[in-house]
Amino acid sequence: MNGMAIQSVLELEPYVLFEERNRIAEELHDRIGPHLFGIACAVHSVEREWSTLSEEQKLEQLREIQAAAANASREMRATIYNLSAAEPGGSAWLDSVETLLSSLSRLNGVRIRFRAPESDCRLSVHHRKALYRIIAEAVGNAIRHGASSQVDVKLTVLRSSVTLRISDNGRGFDACERLSAKKDSGFGLRNMKMLATSLGGTMQICSEAGSGARIAIHLPLAGRQEKMG
Repeated sequence: MNGMAIQSVLELEPYVLFEERNRIAEELHDRIGPHLFGIACAVHSVEREWSTLSEEQKLEQLREIQAAAANASREMRATIYNLSAAEPGGSAWLDSVETLLSSLSRLNGVRIRFRAPESDCRLSVHHRKALYRIIAEAVGNAIRHGASSQVDVKLTVLRSSVTLRISDNGRGFDACERLSAKKDSGFGLRNMKMLATSLGGTMQICSEAGSGARIAIHLPLAGRQEKMG
């Protein structure tokens, strides 16, 4: 390698390191963040209701928190060793979504129904990452801000597109106001819209105060030959 080539590599190194740090930060945020959110909510709930719980109920809640912490630990190991994303045709990605939703359901006392194809539908890594982040954000918002007791998540893959629909029975919100808000309350929705747009897709929101929320994400999916779910 000549001097000019070495100099070029040295100049690129800071940018490569910056991109790698961002990639690791995104993985930790997407994979570990939702689990930690569920644990934090559960601890807060137990603390608030501790004096009214029986010894058996206290033990059950602590076991749920322990199980959620174990799930977070497994996700951390999977992220470190780059095992979170399944190979095409596998089901590890769907398993990770189901694990997340099951944990949020148990920890927060919310009924969450997840309907999806039996495999990961050969979704690209980019599609899986975006959909996971959107599901985690939308369900977290339904629990944290919407005070929902029921959330429905449905993933459908057609020949040339994938659709994700998430609905809840929470208190709802003004979608236009939330998306245009400069404060943190609108960041989650804007982030979800940005993820959909980055893959050439769209996001539709139907919600108003007192009527829950319905979110539909439509993403193009080139090269798919049949309906998968």
